[in-house]
Amino acid sequence: MDVSTDSNETDSETPPESEPCLREDYLDYSDAKEKLRARMEEIRSTIQEMIRENESVPEIEQLELKEFNVDDARQKMHDAALEKDVSKVRDRIEMEILERCYKRDLIKRDCWDSLKVKDRAVKAFHTDHEVTNYLLKERPQSELDDLKKVEEKRKAELAKAQEKGGEEDDFLESQDVVASSYSAELGLLQPYLYDQFNLHTTEQKLNQIVMLQDVIYRIKVALNTQFDKVYKQKVQEISRVKERNKQVKEFLDELEADEELWVPVLNDREVPERVFVVDDSEIEAEKYLTPEEEKEEERKRLEEQKRLAAKSDDVRERALDDMMDGVLEVKKDSLLKAEVAQPEFVLAKPNNQWTEDEKKQFKEYEKKVKELDTEKDKYRKSLETEIRGFQKTTKEATDRFDEGLKKLFEMKIKSDMAICQEELKIKALNFSVLMEEVMRNEEMELTQKLKEMSAQRTTMAEELQKFEKEVEAFHESYENIVADDKVQDKDFRKEFSNLHKAHVDQLYKLFKRRPRGHKKNAMEELDSLRSMPEGLNLPVWEKFCQIRRTKIDTEQKIKTTATTLADMQATLVKKREEDETAEEEIKYLATELENMRKEKTNFLTDITVQFLLKQGQVEVTNMDLIPDFSESILLNRGEVEELNHTIRTLGDQKIAVMVQTKDFRKGIIQVEWDNTMRRMQIEDLKNKERDIQKMRLTEDHKEYLKTDTDNRVCKQALSVKETQALQLKNYQKDMKYRKQKIRHLQAQAAMKEQKNVTLDKQVQDMHVVVSQMRHIYEASGNTNSHHVRSELPSQRHWGRFVATEANEAANTEQRYQEVLLVQRLKDKARFQMEKLAFLSAEAQHLRMRNVPSLVQIKY
Repeated sequence: MDVSTDSNETDSETPPESEPCLREDYLDYSDAKEKLRARMEEIRSTIQEMIRENESVPEIEQLELKEFNVDDARQKMHDAALEKDVSKVRDRIEMEILERCYKRDLIKRDCWDSLKVKDRAVKAFHTDHEVTNYLLKERPQSELDDLKKVEEKRKAELAKAQEKGGEEDDFLESQDVVASSYSAELGLLQPYLYDQFNLHTTEQKLNQIVMLQDVIYRIKVALNTQFDKVYKQKVQEISRVKERNKQVKEFLDELEADEELWVPVLNDREVPERVFVVDDSEIEAEKYLTPEEEKEEERKRLEEQKRLAAKSDDVRERALDDMMDGVLEVKKDSLLKAEVAQPEFVLAKPNNQWTEDEKKQFKEYEKKVKELDTEKDKYRKSLETEIRGFQKTTKEATDRFDEGLKKLFEMKIKSDMAICQEELKIKALNFSVLMEEVMRNEEMELTQKLKEMSAQRTTMAEELQKFEKEVEAFHESYENIVADDKVQDKDFRKEFSNLHKAHVDQLYKLFKRRPRGHKKNAMEELDSLRSMPEGLNLPVWEKFCQIRRTKIDTEQKIKTTATTLADMQATLVKKREEDETAEEEIKYLATELENMRKEKTNFLTDITVQFLLKQGQVEVTNMDLIPDFSESILLNRGEVEELNHTIRTLGDQKIAVMVQTKDFRKGIIQVEWDNTMRRMQIEDLKNKERDIQKMRLTEDHKEYLKTDTDNRVCKQALSVKETQALQLKNYQKDMKYRKQKIRHLQAQAAMKEQKNVTLDKQVQDMHVVVSQMRHIYEASGNTNSHHVRSELPSQRHWGRFVATEANEAANTEQRYQEVLLVQRLKDKARFQMEKLAFLSAEAQHLRMRNVPSLVQIKY
């Protein structure tokens, strides 16, 4: 329906400014156009109002929308144009969809259908850790054929080597000793692999590459096999968890508990096939349905409604639901919903009107209720125990799976390391083959150049030899011409020997004259009769002219021959230089070829070998992340251990010699110290002798020296006895004094004990008084003060208590002063002890200054 006018077209009908006549017409009719537009807007509003009213009336009174069309022909034309545009857009979209589908099919064929094993991951239940498998394509038949040929050839080589003896055992031994990758630990070692130390030819290296590729494929297949087992285990574990959750859900429904259960699911990485499945929830745009599809959807909806209506009218099913309470099997776990029927009289009559039988029935009812509650509690606890058991089982099972996934991850890491190691060996072999091919091509190129240069030099040598002969012959002819010229010069006077010497000299001067300018004219000028000397006849002049012409021709020929000879000699020098250059080039090429062959031989013999070394076996300074092995040497462990043993043996011998040297030197130092000590003792004895000689003796000394030894001993014994008697008397006196002091102190202690007993009693009385006062205060609260005073102890008791406090204060002060005195005495004693120790150390130091010590002797 088209109830609008093309106002845009009307507005756009503005005449161009370049046509003034049209612009005037436009201005003349502008008011009419405005009125027409206003009228059209009014008609449009009226029609739209009519359409809204038509929608509000009952359906039977509604008109069709086409009844409101003002211009049916224009509406049809407009609909046809829209349909045409829609058809174009539909065709374009269908082509785009077809193009994208084609691209999708290509990508799917190349990146998905061609894969024998798709990219897949397994994720842990309780962590974000996941393990992926290896992408594998179907192995081409050509690769399998190559592998089969290589294995058959290797079998033949091993059989032949076994006939010769020992090579296979050496190979297996080398494989056990020299580990080059983790393939052996994974149990996927190719049994026909070459030993790394025996890869010399290109064919062996290419065969090794084929077998290493097979090893890599086996590693991936082994990991994928283990991966598939773990993946199936997770799927099974998820199904078990769902079964347990189903039972737990039933238990929770019985317990009427609302608890969210953990439900594990597989993500898109674990189910990569979901990439090709598009859910309706992933489509944000509204789904477009054609009229046919709309009719089909409507038909299905009506059929579903009829089916539900027929099902709701099924009397048999409704009766079965009513009879079985909606279930086909009565559940055994309906104990929590069970209730004991309450007697009717409980609600009908109050309890004071119950009869004895009704009271008994009520007691029986209460007993059943308690028993049912007890059973419910037991059943509820059993359900909770079952739930916890299922959850614990789920947790333990998923934890075990995560632990197994960790082991799979470790296997994946080791497989990645083994694959990288095998790929490293393949790259090293490819590099070796490539370098060998490059060296072979360079050797062939140098050989070809050397052959070409040798052939070229041979040709150049032959041409040089031939040219040298030509130059030598030409040089001989030149010398002959020069000799003829000299002969002509010498024979000139002989030719005119019959003439006068003056004429001969004059003719000789003319003979040496040479023409200038044009040779022919000049010669004619020279040969003319005007140049003939006077007195010379014509035959002699003609002979002279003939000889001079011959001489000039000879000289000209000498010049031409000399020029040609110089050019030939220059060419000869150039040819010789070219020959020398060619010889040097041949020597250079020969040297390069020899170096290339040496380098090739060294490259073929210096094989790149891959090892797996434990930490501590590589003694290379690691300045960067990757150690630099360019200047490293691979040594046998036995040789290193033997060298270390030799070093330790020599070190022990050196230490033993050093100990002997030290002991010998120590003995020398000890002897020197003894000698020094003896010399000092001798010096001391001499000083004592000198002092004794200078000592002056008193009368007592002389008497002592003169007195007999026995008399002197008796006197000393008598003196000792007297001293002993005096000391005994003093000891007894001191003991008597101390016993008296002990008795006095014991009396004081007894008095103190009596005082303490009295004080203890006073303290007990005070505690009683304080307790009574506290009880009185707590009982009376904020009462008058006279009540408190009435309960206080007597004035006499209180005075005794105050006096006791004064005595206790005096005793406390006395004890405090005694403690201070003891502390001062201890400080004074400690100070004197420190001073005594200092003086003892000083005396010891002064004593040691005069005696030599071993510590003071320096080595």
